[in-house]
Amino acid sequence: MQTIRQTFEHAPAVIPVPETARGRRVEIILLVQDDDAACDLKSVLSSMPDVGEDSDFSRQADRGRGELTWDS
Repeated sequence: MQTIRQTFEHAPAVIPVPETARGRRVEIILLVQDDDAACDLKSVLSSMPDVGEDSDFSRQADRGRGELTWDS
């Protein structure tokens, strides 16, 4: 698999495909980067609504696999 990453400051109407990728099966992912909106994790988490109780999201205690027994 070959990865090609290209960033456009001003996106054109048509995006050129490199010669090495023409005629082949490709997957294209567009990530639109807005300068106005903060996209860091802290901003995303702080904008989430406060729902539920802390106990709803707690992890249950790890009880392990029990006692170890050896085959004789």
